Amino acid sequence: MSNSLSQATNGLLTQLVMELKSGYIRRCEALGLMPEEMQMLHGLTIEDLHYLMNSPVSVLTFRIHHENLSLMLQQARREQRRLQRIDRALALNGSIELMQHYFGLSTVEVAARRRMAGIEVRKGRGVVLNDEDNAEIWRKWQKASIDDPDSADGLDVMMLCAEQMDLSLTAIWHAVHGWHSNKKPEPAAMRKMA
Repeated sequence: MSNSLSQATNGLLTQLVMELKSGYIRRCEALGLMPEEMQMLHGLTIEDLHYLMNSPVSVLTFRIHHENLSLMLQQARREQRRLQRIDRALALNGSIELMQHYFGLSTVEVAARRRMAGIEVRKGRGVVLNDEDNAEIWRKWQKASIDDPDSADGLDVMMLCAEQMDLSLTAIWHAVHGWHSNKKPEPAAMRKMA
């Protein structure tokens, strides 16, 4: 393990030598090489490089920046959840408008992701919910106690409704946004039932 690590670090040193020979010194300076060291590295022969590459002694050291590692892992998990939400929303017939609203995806990105996933988009007007579906979605929305339909939690509830009821996510999104934007406490079908 330590021998392969020393060879890997010495391989990086060889790459730095190549950059020096090409006139790029910024990376070497960023790694902390002194001007005298850069001059010595610049003057290395092929035999010198071969020796350094195969040496069990490393001239570079690595250390883990624990805080950055933790932050990067957290960001990777968030990004993974975001990508899963995107794929799920597309599979549930999320429109381009919906994908732009929640994820900031462009039309081209949505089209490319659909094509990669083999999702066919139906041409024409979107699905309109009937009164029974509208009322059932309302009940599920109220049970979830979501105040903000633009939140990730709100989107998750809408996706769950789309999956359970085999409906278009976009149709559900329009219904929920209609309730919130009109400040109506419930859909018309629910008011008629009361």
